[in-house]
Amino acid sequence: MPAIDPTASPTLCALELIDVPAGLCALDALVKQAEVDIYFAGDIDPGRFLIVFGGDLAACESALAHASAGAGREVVESLLLPFAHLRLRAALLGEFAEADAESQRALGIMQCHSPIATLAAVDRALKAAEVEIVRLRFASELAGQGHSVVRGDQHDVEAALHAAETGALPGVVVRTRRIARPAPEVVTAAAQRPFGVRALRPLDP
Repeated sequence: MPAIDPTASPTLCALELIDVPAGLCALDALVKQAEVDIYFAGDIDPGRFLIVFGGDLAACESALAHASAGAGREVVESLLLPFAHLRLRAALLGEFAEADAESQRALGIMQCHSPIATLAAVDRALKAAEVEIVRLRFASELAGQGHSVVRGDQHDVEAALHAAETGALPGVVVRTRRIARPAPEVVTAAAQRPFGVRALRPLDP
């Protein structure tokens, strides 16, 4: 499988299935339906299956619709971001801002009920202000939840967290906190690796 270029296409999709059998069937359906890049496909807590993929908008729409229709009630949640932020797509490939323990730049922390809600919240945050991702993690050992840490100037972090909270769909709660001048220990802890789902990475060849 060729390496994924996060700059090639801005579209990002995610599909969460109720269990592993449903997830593998959905993965099979979507890759046969259209040519897409698989950022991640694997089991997540609590016993569910997550697929994150990208590519051309038309291909992503077709693949997501086909897989969702086939899975029916086994779909837990889905997401289509036609213009996902480049930094979010890069983070899904393990590309983060370097953590400087001595930096006094503010940190913004957000946590959501699911991986897909987390992806959407981070995308809103990145589009609202000039912030960088230092951490993105979800599902593994988090009871199916997800969280992310961003950094930037204080006013940018405030704007990013505001967008993450206020832009959520009805019923979706985005819990946030801001640390204006984080201690070095906090910066180090916030940027610990691995990240994502058991070191989230593209599907192995």
